[in-house]
This record gives sequence, structure tokens and C-alpha cells, in this order.
Amino acid sequence: MTNKKGGITTISFDSDGTLVTQAFADLVWHEALPQQVAESWGIPIEEAKKKLFADYESIGSQRMEWYDLAYWIKRYRLNLNPKPFVLQYKDAVTPFPEVPEVLDDLKDEYSLIVISNSARLFLDVTMSCFKDCFLRTFSTVSDFGTMKDAESYRHVCDIMGIMPRQVAHIGDSFELDYVRARKAGIRAFFLDRQHRRRMRGRNFVADLKEFRSRIRR
Repeated sequence: MTNKKGGITTISFDSDGTLVTQAFADLVWHEALPQQVAESWGIPIEEAKKKLFADYESIGSQRMEWYDLAYWIKRYRLNLNPKPFVLQYKDAVTPFPEVPEVLDDLKDEYSLIVISNSARLFLDVTMSCFKDCFLRTFSTVSDFGTMKDAESYRHVCDIMGIMPRQVAHIGDSFELDYVRARKAGIRAFFLDRQHRRRMRGRNFVADLKEFRSRIRR
């Protein structure tokens, strides 16, 4: 697929915070899993949340265990099968309002893919509401055993048979989606829905409609 604007043929999206809200992930990690801990350990839900949240913080989002539900089930000695447990909450997956329209508009013009830190179990659930939009989805932690970094972006390009300069990537993490994608030679966009950063750049956008306009310039 060839495009006239800057040689971009492929658009890559982050998932949580970019295509979908945190509602599904928050329900699983902040409500459902603490409830399982409370019931299994025979402790109040607030105590279970306090324990879990402190452990989430101690692991931190820069380590792969943070994204691995099986790790937390084992750590807390829970009798849970991860997949059916997560699927119970699939109805909580909530795309941002402009996403369906933008994807439908772009999919005939570009190859669309997803590059996410979300574990494959979660990514498959969240992406199930975007049928036929994406050529491939990549979970860096599940598929490559790493967080999103320059090497994982280049790895995706190799798999897709394209050069980094042919890819535009957008996501809501300044470090993971903007800085590291740029290091890989990708045209990166930072999605700042909450206008969190005072600094601005020509590749900083407030939503995916603005991104669509920028990518076509």
C-alpha cells in the first residue's frame, strides 16, 4: 500500500488510552481482582485493594509482571483461570467516541496495526470490538517479551515487511509511544487527551480526529 503523504503506508495505534478507555482494565485490576483476593483470603475488600495496589506500585509499569494476570493470580494464590475471568468483563470495553469513525475512514487508505504493552489476553478482548479494522495486533510483552522500545518497534516493521519511515505511530504515553517510537525511526504522535503536558509539538494531538488531519497534511 502506497500513500502520497510522506511515504506513510502504515498507521500503528496504542490500545488503552488511545483506542479504548481504561474502563475495562480498571474494572479487572482495581475491582474484580481485589474482590477475588478478598474472598479467597477472607479479608475486607478495602484491605485487599490496599495490599494489591501497594504491590502494583512496588512492581511498577516498567516491568512486564505488572501486565501479567497469571503472575498476580499465582502471587496471591488464587484459584482462577485467567481467560474466563477476564472475559466476564468484556462488555466494559469502551472505545473513545471518535475512534470508530476515524478507523473506518483510515482503513481503506492505510494498513492499520496495533502495538501495545497490554498482555495478549487483554489485547484480544479490547480489540474484538474493532473487527476487520486491523491487519495485525502486537502485544510487546506477550509476543516479544519486552516493553515497547525502539527494538520492538523495529521488530514489528521487520515482521510487516516495511521500513520504520513508512510507519506513523500514535499513543498516550510520551515515553513509550512518542520518544521510543521516534528512536526507531517512526513518525510518532503523542496523544494528549487530558492536555497534561505544557510543552507542545507539531506531532502532539488532542484526539484521533486531529491526528487524522495531521497525518494527511
